[in-house]
Amino acid sequence: MPAPDARLRWHLTPAQRLQLLERRLEELRAWRDRTRFSLRDWTFQVPGGALQPLTLGQPWPQVDPAVSAGPAVFRANVTLPETWLGQGAELELDLGGEGLVFLEGRALGGLNPFHRRFPLPDVVGRPLEVRVEAVPKGLFGAPSQDPRLRVACAALPEGAVVALLHDLEVLVASAAALEGHDAALQLIAAAEEALAQLDWPSASEAYRARLPDGLGGWDTADLWNLPASLPEARPLEEHQRASLQEARAGLHARLRRVRELFPPQGELWLSGHAHLDLAWLWPVAETRRKGRRTFETVLNLMDRYPDFSFNQSSAQLYAWMEQQHPELFGRIRQRVLEGRLEPVGGMWVEPDAQMTGGESLARQLLYGQRYFLSRFGRASRVAWLPDTFGFSGALPQLLREAGIEGFFTTKLTWNETRSFPHDLFWWEGIDGSRVLAHSFRNAVYSAPGLGSYNGDIAPAHLHAVWKAYAGRHHAAWQGARAVGLFTYGFGDGGGGPTAEMLERFERLRDYPASPRLRHARVDDFFECLPRQNLPVWVGELYLELHRGTLSSQGRIKALHRRAEHRLLEAEAALALAAWEGAVVQDADLEAAWKTLLLNQFHDILPGSSIREVYQQAEPELEAVVDRARRVRDTAMTAGAGPGGWTVFNPALEARELCALLPAADSAPLHGGVRLAAQAVEGGLWVSAPDLRVPPLGSLTLQADPAGERLRADRPQPLEAPSGAVLENDRLRVEVACDGTLRRIFDREAQREVLAGPGNRLVVFRDHPRNWEAWDVNPDAQLPEGGETLVACRLEVLERGPLRQAVRVSYRWRDSHVTQTYRLGARSRRLEVDTRLDWHERRCLLRAFFPLNVRSPRAAFETAFGVHERPTHRNAEADAARFEVSAHRFCDLSESGYGVSLLNDGRYGHSALGSTLGLTLLRSPVYPDPSADEGEHRFCYALYPHGGDWAAARSDREAFDLNSPLVVAPGQREWRAPLCLRGLPLALAALKPAEDGNGLILRAYEAYGARGQVTLEVAPGVQLTRVNLLEDPHPWHPAPGQTAQGRFDLEVGPFEVLTLRLEPSPD
Repeated sequence: MPAPDARLRWHLTPAQRLQLLERRLEELRAWRDRTRFSLRDWTFQVPGGALQPLTLGQPWPQVDPAVSAGPAVFRANVTLPETWLGQGAELELDLGGEGLVFLEGRALGGLNPFHRRFPLPDVVGRPLEVRVEAVPKGLFGAPSQDPRLRVACAALPEGAVVALLHDLEVLVASAAALEGHDAALQLIAAAEEALAQLDWPSASEAYRARLPDGLGGWDTADLWNLPASLPEARPLEEHQRASLQEARAGLHARLRRVRELFPPQGELWLSGHAHLDLAWLWPVAETRRKGRRTFETVLNLMDRYPDFSFNQSSAQLYAWMEQQHPELFGRIRQRVLEGRLEPVGGMWVEPDAQMTGGESLARQLLYGQRYFLSRFGRASRVAWLPDTFGFSGALPQLLREAGIEGFFTTKLTWNETRSFPHDLFWWEGIDGSRVLAHSFRNAVYSAPGLGSYNGDIAPAHLHAVWKAYAGRHHAAWQGARAVGLFTYGFGDGGGGPTAEMLERFERLRDYPASPRLRHARVDDFFECLPRQNLPVWVGELYLELHRGTLSSQGRIKALHRRAEHRLLEAEAALALAAWEGAVVQDADLEAAWKTLLLNQFHDILPGSSIREVYQQAEPELEAVVDRARRVRDTAMTAGAGPGGWTVFNPALEARELCALLPAADSAPLHGGVRLAAQAVEGGLWVSAPDLRVPPLGSLTLQADPAGERLRADRPQPLEAPSGAVLENDRLRVEVACDGTLRRIFDREAQREVLAGPGNRLVVFRDHPRNWEAWDVNPDAQLPEGGETLVACRLEVLERGPLRQAVRVSYRWRDSHVTQTYRLGARSRRLEVDTRLDWHERRCLLRAFFPLNVRSPRAAFETAFGVHERPTHRNAEADAARFEVSAHRFCDLSESGYGVSLLNDGRYGHSALGSTLGLTLLRSPVYPDPSADEGEHRFCYALYPHGGDWAAARSDREAFDLNSPLVVAPGQREWRAPLCLRGLPLALAALKPAEDGNGLILRAYEAYGARGQVTLEVAPGVQLTRVNLLEDPHPWHPAPGQTAQGRFDLEVGPFEVLTLRLEPSPD
């Protein structure tokens, strides 16, 4: 047919002309397949169930077991006709769920709404077995509303139609993305011209045969009634195929001319990607299957598209493939060695980076990088955290220490208050270390699983990312061609790139007025970025969104903290026992660490996953805690003498003896001297101010068989309806009858601590605007916005010479809160042991402490250091930080005096004016309708002090709350093989070296100070500075030995120091 005269379309706008083109493309899609036939007869089987027949169109016979016990298995046979040989036959499936497709036992790839077609081999004339393992769920975990065998057919594509469709789809989408650009009109005209050249069927029978495929964009399934019988769809005739070839040739010629007029603008380096949340709206068991589906899809696409490259983070995911699917892992490894499949991130998982402790982040990198090195021969050079909800300022140093110099995320583009100002910049950590950081903004969400880091090779996505890329304008490029990074593929639930995306890549790689495209490795992209004259961002990368993840699923937070501390205690005890030659059986903690690291994933620890995830995670972490305790106690008492107790101090600083003896009846002895003891809940409380447990050492206590029995003397609780008082030589604490702290008077400083009722418990209705488990509203920052709990009962529990305790009970609707205030005889720390039995929904519980202290800034502990944040709301950035992360303490100090708020398992904090707030609990309903239901136990404490937090060593007080002196039966004394003097350092870890050679000591400067540290080691001990991977440090010099067994090091603010101790070879 003749080409249309452009003058005949003068009355149509470009948008209307594009609409016409879309209609024509719909018609072309109806002729995509030359012919096809259905696979009607199948069998169906759930795990442990009987084999059942299933016919095309029928629903699944069973649904529930296919989720709880594993995937259902579908089987059928397909026999391709002889005439199909060598013509690219395909299998098309829609089973109403997500699955993995096999042909003759070989995996073809994952099955989901975006991956439905699979190439078939050139095997004709004999049956081939099709097997599908599927669950009745979508990519995002949602149940299939009607799981049934909807589509199952073998198809022979009309190659010329498919090729022209790809050409025109790219062209039409590019014209739409270039709206208003002169090139758009040229592209529209080129498409119109190509379509006009087609010799297309017009016979009624030909159209009626294609009705089930839809025609012109209309869904024929909505018609009142389709004809009872339809003619067989016939393939195009040869002259019609020839017109397709001619149209393509003319279109390509026209595109070359358009490209000469409007050459490509910009350049994007592409990397295939399948962001796979290791748990979120599905349990971990399903993630393992999702991982296999994704890798199978990717590897099969690599066989078909030689330019395709792909990146995948998380050593845990690769380890699952290695353990469960060794053949698949071998293919993964081959592609990694070729450079086309790139392990990125260098971490065990993509963890939360706000609540995860410093040593846990170090282990994420240690185990992640060591795994990549051992399996693939290379470590990652780029940290990959696209979806993590904010980043501690400690990360740059840890990344550098693990050999990583680049950092990638897109999450900061999600800020709801201000746009983050940079997408190419140096990120400088709290110690001064820098990593090169890059992000991109992709605000196009064109389909479920597409948008942000899950890009599509589609003009709308590519143009949006390039247009938003501020870094391309930096003078740092110095005339060189700026390039940006773009990741593509269906993600969050896995899936990854599609063949359609890669077909579009082939056409868009050098397209008119569009970014030039090339596939590249992520590390090569970071290598090409400029280093000079880039902006610098100092400190934490705070996400102005998802603040509720600091508090959702409170039990997982508390278990996470306990697991971190128990593992560190166990490793220290184990390392010291091994150093002294003791043999501790069954003491490997690597599996326990990896369980903890998995459960730090950025949708598990933040509390944003479904119930099934926490039904698995909570017992797993409880098991980690129990195992660490057993290993710790066994190592502490290896070779111990009978009777008595060993008290272990897992810290770098000596601590005053103050401990709970759980099984004692009478006061213990030390060196023949009876120690002061008091019967308390759970055992005997022992306090000896003159006895100090050495750092990383122990002392022993002996039982006194002739001593007075004290356990029976524990007094019964005494009701105190009018309030109660706890006091020692340092503090006087008055508990009001409503349960709040009426007064805390600091006797040493002679000043009031509180400016109003302290520990005021307030319940707020919790209705975030968007993501329920993720977000929290700013109106929960002022106690006046909620309902204050009023105690229903006060009891004096302990009134002894060593410790006092008052229990306060609350009832609010269907829930109970029990808090026990405790004050030791010499302590400045008022503990609030808290037990919750919670049965409310969409309610948030906070504790408020109005303090008699004024400061424009408050300090919040983070991994291996402290962040300081404003206590005012002067600027938008300040107002956006209304809920922030702190690990074990936050502090408000003025000149000469301050107050720290400590905790052993809570992370969401606020500091507004002179009031500190701590979020105790949330109870969202999505994605877990029973989140935070039931019992919780944790402790927080108020610590008034002279000076600021650093002078008062608030971090040590917080460490003591989380990791008190450890008591185990039996008597064994030891001393650490080293001693630190000078600038005080905090212990991160003392552990056996990964290679078995000696011990690894990791310590850090916790106060933001600079100075010299002297290490004194035992005779015959060699000291080496190493990095996080326990290799000789690439840039720090070896410690200078000033005398036999003495080494001096200069340590900077918040610096992390890792040392290897091993016997000298001579």
